[in-house]
Amino acid sequence: MSCDPIIRTRVHFKGVGIFLIIAGLLALPACSVMSIHPLYEDVSPRDPDIVIDKDLAGSWSLTDEKCTTILTVAAAKDEVYDFRAVGEGEGCSDHGKETRQQARLVKLDSYYFLDVSPRAEDVCVTCLALHTILLARFDKDTLALTPIDSDGLNELLQAGTVHLKILPEDPKQLIPERPMTLTALSKDLKKFCHKFAENKKVFKPESTETFKRK
Repeated sequence: MSCDPIIRTRVHFKGVGIFLIIAGLLALPACSVMSIHPLYEDVSPRDPDIVIDKDLAGSWSLTDEKCTTILTVAAAKDEVYDFRAVGEGEGCSDHGKETRQQARLVKLDSYYFLDVSPRAEDVCVTCLALHTILLARFDKDTLALTPIDSDGLNELLQAGTVHLKILPEDPKQLIPERPMTLTALSKDLKKFCHKFAENKKVFKPESTETFKRK
């Protein structure tokens, strides 16, 4: 399923697609859910929910058919992790091409989330940097990442179970093959992620990609 940008004229990343999280990182069964605001709050000295965990840093691999994605996570500098991903193998559409993103690790109660976004130098001056929120479970050997499922979230929005601001404002106007863009504030995103971290419609187990430490 392809995802056509809903706000193409407002957002542009240099050299990468608008809705690329990390090249080859996630083969999403549905379109992405992107957020204008991050999962962390821009406060001084820093949002206390931003954490650092040594088990996240390192080199990880994920093999899907004839393509192996190598994800390298550099130790956090100023609470920001550097993500580098490259596909190796004849089954990779972008074989050998490295993609770089940045991420912050956010801990809400006992749940970990990664807020992944483009680096500042990869976003044009007048553009927005969209954020991708991933439920993260990791230890010394594995890194499991689960995206927000757009269909599951849309179902909850239309039922009135969840109240998050989105674009377009009416969830019934969402186009299935286009991504959902969240416009909710960071504090509201936190409440949502904490409440629905165990919800299998929002964070579908079958959408989880599990990397092994190299």
